[in-house]
Amino acid sequence: MFTKCIPFLLLCAPLFGERRLEQQSMLYQAEEIAKKYTLEVAKTAPPPLVPQTRECLDLASVWFTLDLNQVAVCGEQSVFGSLLSDELWEYLREIGIQALYLKGLKQGGDQRTGLGLDPRWGTESEWKKLAAYAQRKGIALVGDGLGNATGMGPDFILALKNFGEYPGLYHLIEIAEKDWKLLPKIPTGQTLANVPWLKLQELHKKGYVPEQFSPWMKESQWNATAKICGTDGTSRRWIFLKENRSDPQVDWLAPSFGGVRVASADILDSVYHLGQKITRFDAKISRNAKETLALWNRKIGAFSVQEVEGGIASMGQASGDLVIDSLTPSALLHALIAEDAEALKLIYRLFLEEEIDTKRLLHTLQPFDQYACDWAEFICSPRKKFSYYEEQITGEALRLRLLKEDASRIAEGGPIPLCTWTGYCASALGIKDFEKHASDIADAHLLLAFFYVMQPGAFSFSASDLIGALQKGSIHLMGANPATLYSCLPNQFKNCRSFALRMKQMLQVRRDYALESARLMAVPRTCSRNVLLLIHRMPDTGFVQFLAINFGRTAARETIDMPQLSLTNAINLLTGHSEEKTFESSSFKLDLPPLSGKVVLFQPKYYD
Repeated sequence: MFTKCIPFLLLCAPLFGERRLEQQSMLYQAEEIAKKYTLEVAKTAPPPLVPQTRECLDLASVWFTLDLNQVAVCGEQSVFGSLLSDELWEYLREIGIQALYLKGLKQGGDQRTGLGLDPRWGTESEWKKLAAYAQRKGIALVGDGLGNATGMGPDFILALKNFGEYPGLYHLIEIAEKDWKLLPKIPTGQTLANVPWLKLQELHKKGYVPEQFSPWMKESQWNATAKICGTDGTSRRWIFLKENRSDPQVDWLAPSFGGVRVASADILDSVYHLGQKITRFDAKISRNAKETLALWNRKIGAFSVQEVEGGIASMGQASGDLVIDSLTPSALLHALIAEDAEALKLIYRLFLEEEIDTKRLLHTLQPFDQYACDWAEFICSPRKKFSYYEEQITGEALRLRLLKEDASRIAEGGPIPLCTWTGYCASALGIKDFEKHASDIADAHLLLAFFYVMQPGAFSFSASDLIGALQKGSIHLMGANPATLYSCLPNQFKNCRSFALRMKQMLQVRRDYALESARLMAVPRTCSRNVLLLIHRMPDTGFVQFLAINFGRTAARETIDMPQLSLTNAINLLTGHSEEKTFESSSFKLDLPPLSGKVVLFQPKYYD
């Protein structure tokens, strides 16, 4: 509401008073929340200084993502009300889901304007019932922390009016009246305009802004405001750092530390009031803020998962208990599209070289907001040379080659909305008739899920995955959905070959063998370019486990020889049957049908 009405509010704020607006602000709410829980927090022990990955995985290593903006409702029912179904929660528990990530739960969603529940989704009473369902089914709740930018809510309006500590919440710079000539003209009826990069150069020379501008960007990171009358009666013009078109960025290192205060109080409210156990943090939040907030989560008995900007080095430096895997999705998609797993092998070899413990990673299947193949590692290291097949190639050259291969193959299949993994699978297989080839798409989709489920770390999939959505839209988990490959949950639970029940089988194997806690040992070379082989060491027993995926459209055979395989039997964990192998031999022949995967455990004795 505030984003759309900011011109009106800026003009009319004096009519209803800054104090009244202050009570609606996040900074004010943060102070009230901090007072409420001060004594309770004082009783807690100092937080562990290192990430608590094992404990977080023990709590929940399988997540389900539900975007509240996409939840379908019937009639006058609220979104929370539509989720108050014991049958729905029992289905989720049966599948093996251990955590529910409710995206957009709090006011303003990604661009927050408040610390409370967004009233669009329902009432406080309905939320308490929903949280009780989750607790009864043993499903932990996951929520978003404060992002790197907010909406244009009360906090930003008060900042522009130079009220109290509010200007310190944002990267907000007052421009002296003598320099207003350097600022852009504001269109009639608007309050903001983007600052051209040429003008930013001049503002930089005058000491207003650091050198954060680029001549290659059509639009700069800075917006300028119209003349705004402050609470002291002085008219000011400001410039501020923004995300998207106009969302103001939080200043995490301002003297008042207002951003950290708001974010920490938000976590307090989420953990103590809403009952959330895990907080997810935006990639763009500054590193120092992430470190502080990770400690704060552990201080009050919760966990954090962090998105990171950049490549493997950034993942290694992350302070969260889990780190979102932003590197393998592009390589996984490329392996499916091009029938070539070499780029995916390269990413996992880099994990080993940089000593990234892959059980710290949260692997996600969920809709994309943009084209997935950004190849972050190669963007961050454009001049570094990587070993790709038999050549040494720079990151930039390799990225362009992979993008070209993907684009050429996708174009052959015709235009398909590329925003869900199901849609990507259809495009990768060149399928245009979705209904006729629904089973082929489902098999490829399940193969990608299998790849993430059967390796260390946490795994997250979305409602779009569960119903096989081909593009973004409303989702009804318990009823009919248009443009989806899979049926609703009640129908899927009647079909043993459905996506939901096949996922349940895989997740059961994952739990039985504690695959989430295994350790990546090696990424061997394979004869077939379309085959990926990851070798893990199992927790506790130390047994060797193979995860093998054939992304090709033809069968493949691989022979692996390792001393550790001598005096072992090979057990296919998904089927429970033994694979052909001589007990004394250190060699193992792996047969993989087209678009298939196997997870094989090698143990000294076969147990029924």
